[in-house]
Parts: sequence; C-alpha cells; structure tokens
Amino acid sequence: MTGTVPHPAHGTSSADREHTLSRKALVNHLNYLNFKDQTILVNLQHPRYRHLLTLPAHPQPCLGGTLDCLWDEQADLPENLGAYILKNLLVNDGNKLFLVRPGLLHIDAERASFALPESCSEIHLRASRRYLCDNVRVQVVQNGILFQGQLINFTPDAFQVELNVQPPQMLSWINQDFSAVVLLQSREQACYSGSCRFIRKSPGRDNTLLLAPLAKRIQRFKPKNYRSNREILTPPPRAVFNHPLTGQRTELKTHDLSGSGFSVKEPKPDALLFPGLLIPELQLVFADGNQFSCKAQVVYQRPFNEDGHSMKLSGLALLDMGLADHGRLVSILQQLWDGNAYLGQREDPDALWKFFFETGFIYPQKYSAIAPHKQAYQDIYKKLYTENPEVARHFTYRENGAILGHIAMLRMYTNSWLLHHHTAIRSEAKRAGLMVLRQIGRSINYSHNLYSAHMHYVMCYYQPENRFPQRMFGGVAEYYRNRKGCSIDTFAYFHFRQNFERPWDLAAPWSLTRTDTQELEELQSYYEQVSGGLMLQALDLVPASFSSDEVQERFRALGFKRERYVYSLKKDGELKALILVNLSDPGLDFASLTNSIKVIVIDQDDLPKETLNLMLALLSVKFELEEPAVLLFPREYAEKNSLAVEKSYQLWVLNCQSTDPYFEFCEKLLKEI
Repeated sequence: MTGTVPHPAHGTSSADREHTLSRKALVNHLNYLNFKDQTILVNLQHPRYRHLLTLPAHPQPCLGGTLDCLWDEQADLPENLGAYILKNLLVNDGNKLFLVRPGLLHIDAERASFALPESCSEIHLRASRRYLCDNVRVQVVQNGILFQGQLINFTPDAFQVELNVQPPQMLSWINQDFSAVVLLQSREQACYSGSCRFIRKSPGRDNTLLLAPLAKRIQRFKPKNYRSNREILTPPPRAVFNHPLTGQRTELKTHDLSGSGFSVKEPKPDALLFPGLLIPELQLVFADGNQFSCKAQVVYQRPFNEDGHSMKLSGLALLDMGLADHGRLVSILQQLWDGNAYLGQREDPDALWKFFFETGFIYPQKYSAIAPHKQAYQDIYKKLYTENPEVARHFTYRENGAILGHIAMLRMYTNSWLLHHHTAIRSEAKRAGLMVLRQIGRSINYSHNLYSAHMHYVMCYYQPENRFPQRMFGGVAEYYRNRKGCSIDTFAYFHFRQNFERPWDLAAPWSLTRTDTQELEELQSYYEQVSGGLMLQALDLVPASFSSDEVQERFRALGFKRERYVYSLKKDGELKALILVNLSDPGLDFASLTNSIKVIVIDQDDLPKETLNLMLALLSVKFELEEPAVLLFPREYAEKNSLAVEKSYQLWVLNCQSTDPYFEFCEKLLKEI
C-alpha cells in the first residue's frame, strides 16, 4: 500500500483536537492492535523528492521502549527503502489518530524497529468514527447497471466501497451526478438497501467510491395517527447485538420502549447506526435479567443532547419477536401504562371461575350445557390460564387483587384471533369492560406487524341484544363506514337435533364433497355481493390460507384440539352451500362457537331445508357430534325456512392494518361513560 495521502505528517489544523498520550498508554494500544492482528501506518519521506511513502506494518508484542514491526504483505516496498527518512507513525483508532514521532533503530525489507518517545499526540480527525467492515458484500445499481463489490468501512454518514469492475463494465458507466441504490449483504443476509449520493471517486484506476445515504428516516410500516406509546424505564434496558457490518458485539442503552419499537442513544463520534440498517438478531436485556430476542430495523436518527453531551438518538422498529417473548414484553408495558392492567398473569383458577359466575357470564342456561363436562372445562382453563400457551392470551383488570374485568383471545385461524369471554363485575362493568378492551387494543397495536403474531384480523361473536357489545363493536363497525376496515355479518344460531325417522340417502342430483379453491372463488363472488366484509379472510375461506394446517398443528403440539373440515353441497354440480365443521376441546369457549358447524348458504332459493338437515345429520354422525351448535349465514335463510333459531350472533371482524378509527371510537366512548 503506497500513496500520497493528506495526514498529520504535514501537521494538524486548528480544527483538529490534540491531546497528549503517555508511552505506557500507547504501548497498551499497540499490543491490542497486535492481539487483533491489525496494522499501523509508517510514514517515510523520499530523501530527494520529498514525497511521502505510507506503508502498513504489523506491530509486534511491545514491552516498553522499543517497537518492532513486520511489513504487511500488501506493502509495496521500494528497493532503496533504507534511504528513506522516517517522519512518523500513525496508529489508527477509527475516529482518533495517535501521531508518534519515534527514532528509527533499524529498517530492511522484512521489518523495522523504532525507539518510542515518552509521549505522543492523540488527534481526532473525524466527527464520526470510521468502522472497518467484516466481509460485507455490496451491490451498486444505477439505471439498470449493477456493480458488485465490498464495503471497506463506514460511518453513519458515508460508505466506502470497492467495486469489482468486470469487463465489459467500465467505472465510467456510473454517473456520479445522480444517486444510485446501494444494497449491503452480510453473511448471506440483506442488511441495508437505500438511495445514496456519490461524494467522491478516487482518481486513476482505483475502484473505490465514497457514497452517502440520502434517507434520514424510512417509513417501514403504514403511518398511523394512534401510535404505540413509548415508555421510559429506569434503569433503561440495553440493546445487545452483533453489528451486521462489523461483526462486533455492540451494547447500547435504550432511551424509550414500546411494544413495536424502541430508541437507543449513542455518543455522536462513536455512532454505529443509520436509517435503514437491519439487525437480524438483537437482545433487549432488562436489569432484572429478563431478555427478549427480536429482529429490528433502524427507521430514523436525529441529534440528541444528554447532559451537555452530543449524542445521536436512533429509533428502531420491531420486525419480529417470538410470541412468548412479545407477550412478556407487552405485559411489562401494560403495567407501566396502568398498574391495574394485566396480560398473561397466572390466574388462580378458583378465583377466575368465581368471577365468571358472579358476573353472570355463566348464566343458568349456559351452565346447564357446561355442567356435564365441568371437569373438562376446568382442566382446559387451568392449562390456558396457568401455562400461557402461544395460541392464547388473556387480559384482566384488577384492583386490590380482585378481578374487575376480563377478556381473552385465541388464535383460531392462520392470521386471525378470536376475542371472547369479555365480562366485568356489574358495579364496574362499563369502566372495567372498556379498560380491558383498551388493553387488547394496545396489544393489537403492538403486535399486528410482527410475523410471529399472525394478527391480520381480530374477530368476535356477540348477541346484538346485549347492550354493551352492541354499543362497542356495533358502534365501531358503524364508525368505520368501510367494510374492508371493519365488518359485521349476522348468523342464526341453533342446536341441531337428530330425527332418525328422516330419509338418510344422499341421492342425485345432490352431492357433498370436500371444498376446493375453485368453489372458494365462487363463494367469494357471492359474499362480495351480499356483504363485502372481512368474514372469508378471517375464517381462512380464501385460497391463500385455506389449505394451511399450521394452526391445527400448533394446537396439537400444545395439547389442545382444533380441527376444521370444509364441505361443498352441490346440486347438479352447482354450489349451493358451504358447511364448515369446527372441532375443539370442550370449554375452549363457553358458547361452543369453536366447536360447532357453520353453514354459508349461497343459493337460498334452491336449497330445501330437508336437504340441509340431511347434511347436518350426516356430518353429526360422521364426527360423533351430539346436538351440535349451528351458525348459519345469512340469517334470512333460517327465517324463510322456519328453522328453530334460538338466537342471533354477530360476527365482528377488524382489519388490524386499519385501527385508527377503532381507537378514535374508543376514546369517544370512554368520554361518554
């Protein structure tokens, strides 16, 4: 490595800050460089022409007054090396240079020895430290032309890249007056992509470029008016990760934290982060030993002053976190928001059952259905409320240890969670009932962008004659005025009772077969015409999620039962109805809505109720269902055919990508209560 470079061999400017460093401290630093197999720079001057020659050298273990160095294999040594005059040594520490003026003891084609002075100068040349990179691949793309290369070093404001120009490519193909897209890849993982401007290109045949990222902020997710609240914790958690560009362990204190992101502080001269940087593995470490693993991305950076020190504040968005870890994190944040709000608390099963009876949530008619299976119900709830499986979450609002409000959610479909068991003590019903809904709203806001949460939709069933859910969920749907943001569909509910005297033959022209994707497309056309809501997406009745058995396998692995079978009822090959058989453990929900048969009638005019009853009878026998609960859509079919409807259920579905109206409505409702 040779070349004429501007450096402190020519002196230092007044802008540079100079401090004295003792020989003892210098020796310690030189030994560290030897330990890391790094180099120093030896500056020599031609005796006649006075130009400078800079050679990299490896410092050897140093005991004190004498420093031995071996030339780097890349050093381009002149034949008359011994004739050159020693000017100084430069010892680089990223944003600092140690300028050493030693005596020359020996120099040849293999090594050089120096007598170290009593002190040297520590010079800060850069506002930001420059970091060497560890095997980071670069792609520079401009107007359809792609160059490959390596990232040599970086600061938060600039990337130094070396391009591998392959014929017939020419470096002149890059127009430095315009920006280019830079992609960085470390260990086969993309860690940055963004538009950059060219700062400079080295002259001659050197393929080294300096580029500056243009974005000071990126928009990772769709912007929202109601964002996650950031909490400041004392002592602050630490963000610990291996930096994707240097490979070095990095530890930064957080400034604030939410369930969807956090910010960290860095001293400005030592800043490592910049907008757009992806960190594939990061640990949030709390003072009590709690740790949360996540994938994160820097989305903004801005100046920050802390006690007179110049800092940089970087905001990071959570891209993913394991559901169990995220549940524990959100639980901590819920407590900071409201000390009475609990998520995933290990519940006393006896206290919980007493609460359900005292609130009237388990009323006499409901208990008559539960009583024959009461031990199974207790076993299921002990598992749900003490083991916190990843397919379930529960929220409680408490005062002095007593439960005032409760709501729970189950991941029943690929990307949908079912809200259920919403109840509160009567004297606190409005306040506590709404508080747990606010809890769950905050949890949705925190979680829906995480892949592990699978939370594209949340849904619930409620009876329209129940005033609070009608006011809340019905009010939200009306407030949206957009059925792709929030929708309600009405089902007739009844229990199917066998009549063994009816005919049992499924004769032509009728057929009952497993549903395929072509029939789903016909179902979608029908549903868009009569409703246009979100039911099909939420219930996995669209081709993209229809065949997935991931949820079923997840329930099975956790020791729960959740199965689904979908059938098409046809006449002469024409689709008349879809019938969904949902099977789950007794007690997974009190109304048996997760252990039921759903019927979606597509042709109300050409489906006799006798034929429908036969289908229900056949499926009840096949799956050994005794008086199964049936949910039928649309309700009008049940009314036209005089079915023994017991009640109506509204299926409410919320699109989690559009939650601002939900929070607006909740705020208005809270003010009215």
